[in-house]
Amino acid sequence: MLAVIAALGLIAGSFAIANTSIGWHLASGNWVLDHRAVPRDDPFSTTAEGTPWIDHEWGFQVLLAAVERLGGAPLLVLTRALMVAALAVMLLVWGLRSGLSPPAATVLAALCLYGARIRFFLRPELATLLLAPAVVWIFLHRHERARRWWPLAIGVLMAAGANLHAGILVVPPLLAGLLAAESAQWLWTRRGPRPIASGALGLAVAAAVPALNPYGWRLYRVPIEIAHLVGLPHIPNPEWISPTFRDVPPLYVAIGVGLALLAVRERRLARWALLLMASALALRYVRNVGLFFALLPIAVAPALASLPALGRSGAAARRPAWRLVAAALAALVVASMTAQPGRRPALSFSDRFYPVRALAFIEQQGLAGAPLYNDVRFGGFLIRHFYPQRKAFLDDRNEIHEPLLAEIHAILGSSDPQAWQAMLDRYGVAVALLRYNPPFTVARPDGQTIGRRGFSALWFPDERWALLYWDDTAMVLVDRTTADPALIERQAYRVVRPDDAEALLGAIAADPALRPAAAAELARKLEEQPDCERALALSEQLLASR
Repeated sequence: MLAVIAALGLIAGSFAIANTSIGWHLASGNWVLDHRAVPRDDPFSTTAEGTPWIDHEWGFQVLLAAVERLGGAPLLVLTRALMVAALAVMLLVWGLRSGLSPPAATVLAALCLYGARIRFFLRPELATLLLAPAVVWIFLHRHERARRWWPLAIGVLMAAGANLHAGILVVPPLLAGLLAAESAQWLWTRRGPRPIASGALGLAVAAAVPALNPYGWRLYRVPIEIAHLVGLPHIPNPEWISPTFRDVPPLYVAIGVGLALLAVRERRLARWALLLMASALALRYVRNVGLFFALLPIAVAPALASLPALGRSGAAARRPAWRLVAAALAALVVASMTAQPGRRPALSFSDRFYPVRALAFIEQQGLAGAPLYNDVRFGGFLIRHFYPQRKAFLDDRNEIHEPLLAEIHAILGSSDPQAWQAMLDRYGVAVALLRYNPPFTVARPDGQTIGRRGFSALWFPDERWALLYWDDTAMVLVDRTTADPALIERQAYRVVRPDDAEALLGAIAADPALRPAAAAELARKLEEQPDCERALALSEQLLASR
């Protein structure tokens, strides 16, 4: 069962790298390795250069940078796979130590992997998914053996976590809740060892040791700043939303089943407290879903083990065939994970998530040195690709870019292209690397809407900006006032804007003379890139509109 769950964990973690922050994490790790120090202010962006920055994930970043230097993207993917496999093994071991039979513990571990899968990004959060549950497990089992090592173990894990990811700071509140539950139960029943003294020691160690990082007690500012930022309307961070049932069905199912199970089989208040606290964290922010499923076996496995069929002496333990059934079920769960979009095994960066071809075009056309606009999604990848030769306009470090994000939010909300262009001019932007956004509803000053337009058409209009390149991931535009006219004459698309299809079809309906030009530009794109799905879809729409 150990080999099965480890192998399945490796498979579950072996998919293409596709998250917005990995680029600046790698660049930060390289910066630390090159400078032998941690950054104190932002070195990577043109719009926030010199802004104070607490890089609380520097340790994990150094690990990633060293791994990439040794083996590139394949070794990075393997590193994530090994971490997911380690988590899978921990989940299995906690189930076994709680009294579950090997088949039952294997299935529980696989189901928890499935629930946590949406958080298996190659980012420092993986360290918290491993370390935080380990500290909670040690704390809850501190009375089982007469050993004095457990405070040291908590201290080591917390010190490591404080230099890998600030998410480890969730542990002291969890331990405080567990200690309160243990103390209440002891005061009520007077059974077992008194938890207050040892629990207070563990809590004190967990709370104090995170100060052993290059920023000291300032690390505790991170969750306070995050709590402030996530309440602001201009912070575009989907991982700080509250997940609905439609977003994460396994979370709601697991909470419901867990509460029902504890109601029937569990009388220890600490297990109740753990499940309730983990549920509250996950329901508050989607980024905590992974932590919920990492903690779930600690909360519910003892209650599951009390069921006759699932314990060590139950039917699932006595019959060897059940181990094959459990292995097959676990494999089926992981197979369903890998069958989902973006989860198939791959040892590379995703070229459908990152603007790989667009960046190649920028370099081929000699545009790499021009001041460039990018949005949040592409910022990290640009930092990895260009730094230190050039810096990004914006990335997803919200605490660094909060003033600029507020300005952008205000401009977009007012539908004011002049203010937008003034902002671009202030930073000298000559090239724009755009991702695809949903069409905007354009409003007049009197509040009336005048239809829906693509992002590029409204904010980078053809009168000022020429579209030179596009694919399924990104668009590249240049400022006509500063770009080489020969380059524009050679590369520009004069009719097609791939994110503005509604307006294109409407214009062709009003002026059929535009149809041949649009068809020619789409044919040109398909000749360059026959697998471009947007070009194929636009071509079909153009034919259907005849």
